[in-house]
Amino acid sequence: MSYVSFAPLDEAAQRYLSLRTGVDYTIFDYTLPAWLSVAVRDDDEFIMGVLVAEFQVPFEALITAAIDDPRFMSRRLLHAIFSTLFSRAARVTAQCRPDNEKSIRAIRHLGFQYEGFKRLGIEGKWDALMFGMLRHECRWIMPLKEPYRGQFPQAA
Repeated sequence: MSYVSFAPLDEAAQRYLSLRTGVDYTIFDYTLPAWLSVAVRDDDEFIMGVLVAEFQVPFEALITAAIDDPRFMSRRLLHAIFSTLFSRAARVTAQCRPDNEKSIRAIRHLGFQYEGFKRLGIEGKWDALMFGMLRHECRWIMPLKEPYRGQFPQAA
């Protein structure tokens, strides 16, 4: 079981994201409208993962995620995250270091398309692979399956 919070990141979630990414995420104010924050904890309050999206410009959200246990990323949660992002943005961008194979696989699995290479694109310290997704490409915001509305067979 897990607990999902869309509240601005608390100090523990900020430290978690900073330690996992190597970028100092303790210096930001995670309130809307500039940020969307998602933190997931297990029943023992241990952080399973954190995702933040920064709206640097009105039409784009730049996401960063650190995930220790990917089991919490249900279709329902991904639907909520991407529906929220695409309610404001025309595109969502993800970037990662070229040597982070696990992150590259996860980004591609979510449906992002490779768009290019940015020298020193992460904090001016590390090169970045750039990935993007447009609203019409996002399989996570397709309507959730409707309940069955047909006739059920009668018992014999």
